[in-house]
Amino acid sequence: MKGRLTLFLILGGLGLFLTWQSAFTVTEFQQVVITQFGKPVGEAKVEPGFYFKLPFVQQTNVFEKRYMAWDGDPNQIPTKDKKFIFVDTYARWQITDPLQFFKRLNSEINAQSRIDDILDGATRNFIANHNLEEAVRSTNRTDVPMDTVNGVSSDTLPQIMVGREKIQQMILKSANSQASDLGIEVLDFRFKRINYVQEVQAQVYERMKSERFRIADKFRSEGQGEASRINGEKERDLKTFLSDAF
Repeated sequence: MKGRLTLFLILGGLGLFLTWQSAFTVTEFQQVVITQFGKPVGEAKVEPGFYFKLPFVQQTNVFEKRYMAWDGDPNQIPTKDKKFIFVDTYARWQITDPLQFFKRLNSEINAQSRIDDILDGATRNFIANHNLEEAVRSTNRTDVPMDTVNGVSSDTLPQIMVGREKIQQMILKSANSQASDLGIEVLDFRFKRINYVQEVQAQVYERMKSERFRIADKFRSEGQGEASRINGEKERDLKTFLSDAF
């Protein structure tokens, strides 16, 4: 009896160990690809639940099911009108086909690196094919005069044909076209920040200051002219009053 009990306990423990090795759980935010000797077996497990695999022989490869962030490095890019700018971007992406994702990329680290190449290249191409105004503005705006009485207006705003929003959409479409066989989808792409390179910033600030100085000088000259007119009328009226008084 004692030997049978020991054998029963050993077999029971072995059964529990094999069950523990073969059973696995997929949560709501996971998707699993089962591999055998490094090669995928069957379809990916994308629905949450309790599953089994062959113990020791088969392995589970767990991938994220939720949206993931991609944050690009600021790149110095020349625009079509030869203005060098820093473009900082970000995106959101998701694994849509875990089996294809495992075959082509194998891991999320490799996916991030591949997305770097795709999005950075697309951003560089589309920025280089458009003027700076197209990447900064999304709509055309009416140039409102700074002073409606004197008619002094600010810098003239050039008309845009494409705009920032459409450029973002074109980059997103191009990225998904290149990533169509990778098992991923880029869900959203945005420009985080666009700024001049340091060398160009100084030139832009100087041009802005010179423009404001020109407007200030115009206001001063008009003010001096108006002051001279008022003083002249004052002197004339004063002489008229004194003459009448005498």
